[in-house]
Amino acid sequence: MTIYLVRHGLAAAGVDDLDPGLSDLGHAQARATAEALKPKGAARLVVSPLRRTRETAAPVAAALGLEPELRDEVSEVFDPGMPAEDRKAMLGPFMAGKWADQPADLRAWRSRVVNALLEIGLATEAATGNLVVVSHYIAIGAAIGEATGDDRVVPAPIANCSITTLNVGHGGFTLIAAASTAHLASDLITGTSTFTLGPPPGTP
Repeated sequence: MTIYLVRHGLAAAGVDDLDPGLSDLGHAQARATAEALKPKGAARLVVSPLRRTRETAAPVAAALGLEPELRDEVSEVFDPGMPAEDRKAMLGPFMAGKWADQPADLRAWRSRVVNALLEIGLATEAATGNLVVVSHYIAIGAAIGEATGDDRVVPAPIANCSITTLNVGHGGFTLIAAASTAHLASDLITGTSTFTLGPPPGTP
């Protein structure tokens, strides 16, 4: 079966806001993504509980005729209680690094994301349908890295409302397309440089 991982649309605020909604542009991105997903035949829609993902998922749910299922496992990597200044200080080194170099709590977070996507994906396969997941940059990057054996925290640039396509089976993930923006007009593409890519695979 196929998982379509959607990064949320452009938020109306940055890291200073713990839970921003979408900007006007973000809402336009979400509508375009809903149209692109409409013919995919998804059986389930799983969504991070944060506001920007819920607002991104709303037109997707309407287009697919599905009820969003909120799951903490596909939410943001940051602790919601972490002060904004601490998040800013953490961001650069974290995004430029590898998972093997992260503290145990962040490695456990990555494992939880990957395991949840596999579990939900296999359960959805049993229901003979595909899965749409509306999530966040780092969670989607973790899935891409798992599929490709890339240990970088940021294995690929992931634009707002990009669609990453994975096949899932009992052997794990197979990457079909990473962070595609083919469904978005050029003026709707944002967020590709939101985070810095880590060193290439094999770099010490």
